[in-house]
Amino acid sequence: MKKGIISMLCIALAVGTLTGCGSKKEDNRLVIWTNMNVEVDTLQKYADTWGEQNGYEVEVIHQSPSVQQFAQAVKSAEGPDAVVGIPNDQLADYVNAGLTAEVPAELYNDADFSEAAVQACYVDGKRYAAPLSVETTALFYNTDMVEKVPATWEELVEQAVENGGVQFDATSIYYDLGFVRACGGYIFNYQNGAYDTSDIGLANDGAVQAYHFLDDLCNRYGLITADVTADIARSNFQNGKCAYYIGGPWDIDGFTSAETPFGITEMPTFHGQAFVTPVGTQVSFVGKDSDKQEPAWSFIKYLIENGAKDLYEAGDRIPARLSDQELEEIRENAYAKAFIVQINQGEPMPTVSEMGQLWSIHVNNIRSMWSGEQTPEEAAKNMVAQLEEAVELMNSGK
Repeated sequence: MKKGIISMLCIALAVGTLTGCGSKKEDNRLVIWTNMNVEVDTLQKYADTWGEQNGYEVEVIHQSPSVQQFAQAVKSAEGPDAVVGIPNDQLADYVNAGLTAEVPAELYNDADFSEAAVQACYVDGKRYAAPLSVETTALFYNTDMVEKVPATWEELVEQAVENGGVQFDATSIYYDLGFVRACGGYIFNYQNGAYDTSDIGLANDGAVQAYHFLDDLCNRYGLITADVTADIARSNFQNGKCAYYIGGPWDIDGFTSAETPFGITEMPTFHGQAFVTPVGTQVSFVGKDSDKQEPAWSFIKYLIENGAKDLYEAGDRIPARLSDQELEEIRENAYAKAFIVQINQGEPMPTVSEMGQLWSIHVNNIRSMWSGEQTPEEAAKNMVAQLEEAVELMNSGK
């Protein structure tokens, strides 16, 4: 009777929690999780080809994991060996939880990739991921409303006041970073492959100057308001309600389907400096506890070296590798060209867990500034003070 109970318990555990009750993944089986959605079939195609060449059965599973989900799943006999294609701003959380293996030194050369994509793969000076694709924002313009594309933000404002405005989510640090960086501000100081999260540059003279400009966009020129989210801005541009819009490659299909007359160009300069947009990198990493680390890294390398064209065609994924950005299908695409220029002068959002504390703090202080509750100087000072407090609380473990 006891033997029967134990057997049933083992089956329940195997099915319900995938702990396997002592079972072990087959030696020739590799499990890959991916956050990329429309590219799953493309990833599986390359996994099948690599698997046939190397004697492995590879399963690609679409999963948008949290650190907790991944940490639990890797304990399972059927758990993931690697994650292919997650946003780089999530990487530090996995590293800090002790879940990621360091990248083998010979896997790839940093010099072969966009600088922002390389930086996105380092945490505390060590390389924990491989870059797969990159994306950023650029300036969309309505070709029926714009005769001459502005070279500077000062020119853009002048035109936008006269012909329907410019729209983007100006409460978000994702869209505002370019203004801050052009004036000499920064989020966390980056040196020697690591971020100093105690050195916050959001209240220096340059950052304050950028916030004055953002305040003017709202209260002097009437071009942006707190109720315009990224979705509302996208809809307004698609429907011809504004001449300019800041968006990414993910917007192209929607505007094309809606027959919106549009072009894309790199971001205008601001304050006499290049507009440094944040570059999002889809990165791949291998689980620290996987017993298939070598084949997992081998597949990731194979995908990077062979999958660029198909991933671009499947989901407008611009490859992180510089030589792949020169593929004819990508080089000759006017839209892709604008994003590539912007990508190669951009930088990643800081790859640190502390970054997660900033988003709502930035939104709240920009809104407060626009409403007149704070001056730009006060908003910047409060932003830093609140971020320091949030980071201290997070690191205290409370």
